Amino acid sequence: MALVLACLVGALMGAGTYLLLQRSPIRMVLGLGLFTHGVNLLLFGTGASRRGHPPVLEKAFFEGDTSQLELNQYLEQFVDPLPQALILTAIVISFGIIAFFIALINRRHSLETTRDSSAERTDDPFALQPRSQLRPVEEDYEWLEDVVFRQQTEGNN
Repeated sequence: MALVLACLVGALMGAGTYLLLQRSPIRMVLGLGLFTHGVNLLLFGTGASRRGHPPVLEKAFFEGDTSQLELNQYLEQFVDPLPQALILTAIVISFGIIAFFIALINRRHSLETTRDSSAERTDDPFALQPRSQLRPVEEDYEWLEDVVFRQQTEGNN
């Protein structure tokens, strides 16, 4: 069982990594999903793979009527709830990350494709500043041309 789980974790994480490295946004989202499923199976494999009772203690253990040996024997029949809590947390986090990733892809798509690509979008905070507000580059080098011209005319005389 552990070998099958290890092979499955490796296959999911390998396929997820391969798809994450592709350029297509859909493949990247699918790769992220496969990778997170591999991580969830890895967390599942770290927990005990035995069946048991839910970790609910009886009232006698809270009142101190039992010895430490009886308490240890009683606690051994329970399943460890920590891997289950970690898996549930990982599922919620991966859902949020994938939703954010899809929102970023949607935003990029809306910026790249417009109905009229020559029209300027004034409401976009990510748009580049228009070049018309900048000084022309030629004005920056006029003083250098004057200096070089003077040196050449003085050197010829």
